[in-house]
Amino acid sequence: MLTVNQIKALPAKKTAYYKPDNTGERGTGRLTVQVTPAGSKIFKFKYHKEKKEVFIALGKFPALTLSKARDLANEYSEMLSKGLDPKNELERQSEEKKTAEREKDQLGTFEQLIEFHKQNKQDNGNRSHEDEYQLIVKNVFPHLDIHRKAKDFETEDFLDILAIPIEEGFVDKSNKIRSILHAAFNFALGYENNPKFRKRETKFALDHNPISKIPKQPEKIGSHFLSWNEVTQLLYDMEHRFDDLNLAYQTRQVLRLCFYLGGQRPHEVVTIKWSHINFDQKTVLVSEAFQKTKKNHMLPLTNSAIQILEEIREQTATIGSPFVFFKKTNSNEHMPTNTIAQALLTYKKVTKIRPFVARDFRRTVKTLGGEIKIPKEYRDRIQGHAINDVSGRHYDMYEYIDEKRLGLELWEKALNSRLEDYKLVFFERELPWKKKSLTS
Repeated sequence: MLTVNQIKALPAKKTAYYKPDNTGERGTGRLTVQVTPAGSKIFKFKYHKEKKEVFIALGKFPALTLSKARDLANEYSEMLSKGLDPKNELERQSEEKKTAEREKDQLGTFEQLIEFHKQNKQDNGNRSHEDEYQLIVKNVFPHLDIHRKAKDFETEDFLDILAIPIEEGFVDKSNKIRSILHAAFNFALGYENNPKFRKRETKFALDHNPISKIPKQPEKIGSHFLSWNEVTQLLYDMEHRFDDLNLAYQTRQVLRLCFYLGGQRPHEVVTIKWSHINFDQKTVLVSEAFQKTKKNHMLPLTNSAIQILEEIREQTATIGSPFVFFKKTNSNEHMPTNTIAQALLTYKKVTKIRPFVARDFRRTVKTLGGEIKIPKEYRDRIQGHAINDVSGRHYDMYEYIDEKRLGLELWEKALNSRLEDYKLVFFERELPWKKKSLTS
């Protein structure tokens, strides 16, 4: 058998030649050293195939040691013993490795999973796709490697992230983040089998949803609603209070219309287009693209609502936006819903009204509407609640405009009556900001 010193001593000749490592074994190939005319020594594995010599280069000596060269030669000898052609086997292994690397490169990252899920929701008309995406970007992305393959994530990767809002006292926020993540991973689980995405190279290859094992935290069911006094104060302040309440004109009108339209969601109000308002028939269409139940929702307009809309039309006539309420930086887009959330935070800082959020508006109208004897069916129709019976879902196309109008006119009458009473009492109050505005 060859030794290191023997290999070092092999002389160069005019033509290349081979020096075998004689092991005494036959039929399993053998290690050889090729000596080139330049004096280089190259380890090669030699075997016979169909009576022809076949060589597989292993590496140069001494970069490749004799010991390592023998290990490689033994691997190839074992292949021959199993009836495998070493050269073909190496080519097969190389191709498998390339395929595996290519498939790994095609595996989607966590960032891609969230972005693809957002795009899919947008394609399906989900109105909250951007808000949910931003919630993940702000509360999840900073705490993990978003470029890590989505299939490599486990339950433990998200526990600390979901614990942060809980520890801050925002259980519902933790549940919302959990819900979005769970939906995103469920989307990825079915991604490869969805014909819609067959042409995309990106794959996720998930075999489980890591969020499924994380329990949802118990939440308090919302029960807060504004009193008549709080509603009338809010509406009065939106119309008249300016000295210590810095809110934009459009924002004030959104809040007023939320109530005069019977407790419609802020998102449904800010997405109203001028083309969906019929001033002659006194109706407005909340488009299915922006309505939570994904159905067109036709609403009658009361005189108060028409007055607000006509004033807005006059004030914004030169803008030319398709939306009644438009984005400051791009009038072709509707006002972002978070503008309303920020406005309510500003409002609550200068008033003594009990803490509330925009989500409480619907509950307020539904509850106070019940107090003034508006039938529950009318209140449900006004707020576009989904009808769950088969006939309601599939066959009843009637818009119930007359019933909605009766309900909204009762609501408007009660609202305006209390607002007038509030104004009378208001002028007897001693309020610092009021004194300043009355004397200026």
